[in-house]
Amino acid sequence: MRDSNVEMMYERFTWRMLANHVSPWELEQIKSRIERWDDWCAVWSEAAQAHVKIADAAAAAGHSTTAGQAYVRAASFYHWATFYFVHDQRQFTSALELAAECLRKAAPLVRPHLEVVSIPYAGVQLPGYLRRPDGVEQPPLVIMCPGGDSTKEELYDLGEHVVARGMAYLAFDGPGQGLVSTKLKMRPDYEVVLSAAIDYAQSRGDVDAKRIAVGGISYGGLFACRAAAFDDRVRAAVSVSAWYTPAGLYSHMHPLGQTAIRQYFGPDAPDVQNKITMAGAAERIRVPLLQVYGGRDKASPPEQAYRVEREVPGPVTTVVYEEGVHVCNNVQYKARPMIADWLSETLTAGSK
Repeated sequence: MRDSNVEMMYERFTWRMLANHVSPWELEQIKSRIERWDDWCAVWSEAAQAHVKIADAAAAAGHSTTAGQAYVRAASFYHWATFYFVHDQRQFTSALELAAECLRKAAPLVRPHLEVVSIPYAGVQLPGYLRRPDGVEQPPLVIMCPGGDSTKEELYDLGEHVVARGMAYLAFDGPGQGLVSTKLKMRPDYEVVLSAAIDYAQSRGDVDAKRIAVGGISYGGLFACRAAAFDDRVRAAVSVSAWYTPAGLYSHMHPLGQTAIRQYFGPDAPDVQNKITMAGAAERIRVPLLQVYGGRDKASPPEQAYRVEREVPGPVTTVVYEEGVHVCNNVQYKARPMIADWLSETLTAGSK
């Protein structure tokens, strides 16, 4: 009989896993092997290693596309291995390091190529990856940040849609995310972090510094909105299943979620969470803003989007997929292309 932590993970996050590189068959096999929470990371890591073996064999045979895709899948599986699994720091950090290794191996094999990058911030290097569309010298850039319990690996598929439309794509782990969470914790004014990412992007010279959009999922969406409010280099923003404020959510979280959020937000997690807000920020947003929400999302219901919309003086487009769950992971085939199309239209408006 599965313990309650394992049951909770599958009840709340199955759609999220299926939307990000995990096949239904593999998920069923993994489910059959995990009954105790302590086994979670090891079993998912074994599944990740199976994809590494596929990638290694494909690379040895000269099948670079197959190898690159398999390394990306493996990185995603390692992300799921660490998901909420913070009580065993040895396994947690080991799996995250292996995910980073998989992305490094995938970098020269995927098309367009993936460049592993480091963003200077507060004395540390924030890990990320940049993809630029082939044949475009100065593409507009979309910078995406993960949510409060997410990592850059979970943003890869959205990036596929963005790059396919001629835009560059930068995703990274900031404070409280991935391996960075072992050094720095989440901060309510995360726009400071996104500004550092914009500084880095502009220092490169191979993207259009005048056409930069920021976006994010869950907490990342709120942070993108704050960046649009306080950094005048932002030309557009995308917020997917975020909040006006997540204040007070900690007390309603599952105990495993509370343990995890202390890894990401620090020992004073409830206080940090309560300080994250669009109050005083929404009224400053004048660039185009896209909000994407799910009607069945109990974590961040559409009412949060409408509250932001009422205070933003600039153009706001709010799309609600009535059947959608958190981050619209069950209707990603609708949401992700729509987001990429909106970004393409918004960043190229008036440039032709």
